[in-house]
Amino acid sequence: MNYLQWLTKETPTKFWHDSAIPSEIDAAIENGALGITTNPVLTYKTLQAVPEFWQPQVDQIPKELTQAEHAEALLKMVAVYAANKFCKVFEETNGEHGYALGQLDPSICMDSEKMIAQGLRYASWAENISVKTPSIMSALPLVEELASRGIAVCTTLNFSVSQAMAVGEAYMRGRAKAIAAGIQPKPIFVVQQGGRLDEYLLEVNTDNRLGVDPEAIKNAGNAICKKVYKLFKERGIPAVVMPAGLRGVHHLTSMAGADMTFSLQARVQQMTIDADPERVLHIDDEIPASVIKELYKIPEFVRAYEEGALKPEEFINFGVTQKTMSQFLWTGWVPLENYQKAPMGVRWF
Repeated sequence: MNYLQWLTKETPTKFWHDSAIPSEIDAAIENGALGITTNPVLTYKTLQAVPEFWQPQVDQIPKELTQAEHAEALLKMVAVYAANKFCKVFEETNGEHGYALGQLDPSICMDSEKMIAQGLRYASWAENISVKTPSIMSALPLVEELASRGIAVCTTLNFSVSQAMAVGEAYMRGRAKAIAAGIQPKPIFVVQQGGRLDEYLLEVNTDNRLGVDPEAIKNAGNAICKKVYKLFKERGIPAVVMPAGLRGVHHLTSMAGADMTFSLQARVQQMTIDADPERVLHIDDEIPASVIKELYKIPEFVRAYEEGALKPEEFINFGVTQKTMSQFLWTGWVPLENYQKAPMGVRWF
């Protein structure tokens, strides 16, 4: 077995695939992938990578759709294909795994009502679609509402303990409503963007000339992730921590053995297989106190690490959240709005 196969077969740690390119999906399934991310960026990438594969379905999309409707139709096309690939996993795990993630339009994610309406549309595409939303204040009513209806939810752009705990609590409120109504609850996946946080803190460290050791910063994302994982366990919140945006093998091996589900890009899967790390469980290894002390020199790390250091209304203006939301919009959703679409919409690039 390669490392990924060992990890998924011999430990509680699982992984989902982070790409919508058909050949990569098949390869990931061979290595043990149990679900898939199909966000706007990945949807656009697969359209660019294998346009001939998707073109027959693209041709069936009505020409009179608005740009936003056109983008949603493309996302649906890819998400439904991906969901079908994991139907067997969904059935075999009784809905614990086997989902395709359908990510909401980033430009409406400040409006709870619009998010709920779009989320309900996404959930109608297939039983194993999980609705994906950024972890900002407007998403908290969405998480609670969908959870109360027995719809799987995924919250992304979690860069802080405060964000993760807020969505976990919103999920618990919705879950309690579902149980009271006799509805079987579906899971919530809380995406912790460790690698992206590390990169952001490196930028802050350099720009502000803080002098923090870059080697210490490589542990920042994992420190947040381990703390969130521990708090969920202590408080009985059955949320699935989903580390994503990995930049190195250490982001995976540091948490090997955790009851987590990683979201791994194809290149990270291959990087890990090639590195062939030692088969050792590290989830219970603490981040050294000396490293945490060094990281505390960065105010943005403190805001991310301390529970309550960010209020819900501050989630959206946390620097790395705003940066990544913009990336999702301009490198994913906007290209989908304009893919083989004329005339160009109000947003174009």
